[in-house]
Amino acid sequence: MKKLFAVLVCITWILLFTDKTEACDFCLLTQGISPLETIKGKGIRITERYTVLKSVYQRDDKLDIHGAKEEYWTTEFTGFYGITEKITVLAVVPVKKNIMEGHFHVHKDGSTGVHTDNKGNEFGLGDVAVLGRYTFLRKHSLDTTTNIAGLAGVKFPTGKTDGRREDNSSRYLDSHMQLGTGSTDFLLGLSMSHSVRRLTISTNLLGAITTEGEAGNEKHQFGNSLNYDLTARYRVYPGVISPSGQQLFFAFGINGEVRGKEEEEGVELANSGGHTVYLSPGVQVVMAPHWVFELSYSHPVYHKLNGIQLGEDYKISGGVTYLF
Repeated sequence: MKKLFAVLVCITWILLFTDKTEACDFCLLTQGISPLETIKGKGIRITERYTVLKSVYQRDDKLDIHGAKEEYWTTEFTGFYGITEKITVLAVVPVKKNIMEGHFHVHKDGSTGVHTDNKGNEFGLGDVAVLGRYTFLRKHSLDTTTNIAGLAGVKFPTGKTDGRREDNSSRYLDSHMQLGTGSTDFLLGLSMSHSVRRLTISTNLLGAITTEGEAGNEKHQFGNSLNYDLTARYRVYPGVISPSGQQLFFAFGINGEVRGKEEEEGVELANSGGHTVYLSPGVQVVMAPHWVFELSYSHPVYHKLNGIQLGEDYKISGGVTYLF
């Protein structure tokens, strides 16, 4: 167990400092306020995520440039099944709607421009992922519960990569506006939670090791990436837990996304990749024994993006889980 934990930590640090996408979360999966809820046997989870990008950043400076806007709606259908008490398999099917209202562009000479008449609208299946999770520590005492689980999987290139702009059908949309990445990517993660009476502290890491894909008629590779969070969840109601009763939790977390630089036709793109950190309040309702509802809002408090590019303004995520 100690060796497995050490390997996962090492992989996480490698992903964190690899500099090899626009700062958006479409490449990875929604983990939710408490991913280890799915440790309980089998069930279905539906998540809706809305992300808005309309601010331009140069590294960590917000620039006075307006007129470009990107919106991402992602609905994820996740099925999970516990093969044993320690092993769970998960399949994630995303349906996406990407909207571009005005295109921000950095020219070769370093000047910038916003083409407000450029629009795009893509809807359809995204990249499907299949994962396995192994719980290598589950410890209970009278007042505490501790869980540690590792996650590994593959994301398949099932989403389209040939979406075109509305104003000119011969021009393809940028890579981050496509429904898929065109690449088979490998996912690695770690989830840990420790509960003491009414308080739970959890941390989750989910990284992607990418391969070469495509965007339009060009070869394209997104950089390696890492999503992370540290969340405190407090049970407001009831004071004493009941196995069959309702529970209300308030959550507050800090989470972030690290993206390596993209490559196009083997050439590294200077205006891509970076690091964004968010503060994320949320609420979760558990209606035992079957239903879990949650809603969270993520507000960016730190951008450090490579070059000049659009950065996220906020994200809203809601989920419903049904446990069989």
